[in-house]
Amino acid sequence: MRIRLISRLVMMVFVLGPLACSADARSKPSPSEQYPGPWFEITEEVRETLALHKVTACNEAVGRQSSTHPGEYLLYCTQNERHWTSWLVQPATHKVRGPSRLLEGIPLPDAY
Repeated sequence: MRIRLISRLVMMVFVLGPLACSADARSKPSPSEQYPGPWFEITEEVRETLALHKVTACNEAVGRQSSTHPGEYLLYCTQNERHWTSWLVQPATHKVRGPSRLLEGIPLPDAY
């Protein structure tokens, strides 16, 4: 009796586990879905948040707003138009994450 219960539990893990994982993978939006664009010039509020964190890598910057986290912005920043980095900025909470690589599927705007 106990062996049957254990074998059923093991089977449930092997059958239902991958289904749960694939559902999680499908529910996570791609970067281009999470930051759909269009690109915009960053606001003074975003610039102030960068200055608060002493971020100097964003002499030139463009941004996209998150579709899943209101108030979060993806920035692509450069100092020399050759080397670009990405940053996540939440002005309302004064949070800044970066620098990181550019996100796959989100190219630079056409002007660059």
